[in-house]
Amino acid sequence: MTSKVQDLYKVPVRREYTVVSVPEIGLLQGLGIRSGTRVALQDRYAFGGPALLSIEDTYTVALGKDVASQIAVQEAAS
Repeated sequence: MTSKVQDLYKVPVRREYTVVSVPEIGLLQGLGIRSGTRVALQDRYAFGGPALLSIEDTYTVALGKDVASQIAVQEAAS
């Protein structure tokens, strides 16, 4: 069974996801966030603050709500 595609900013924290699609923002490509990338949402800060992501278990980045909410993900298979 395939999990549904969701907005990265709204998914539950401390779970791994696979990126399905990203907006055309050069910075995301430079960070290695592209279709097929595995990310883990570590935290989402209050009041619309940034989302803290672990990329491929290699490094951590913070993305603003406006960018994170444009990234479509689905829960990664275990």
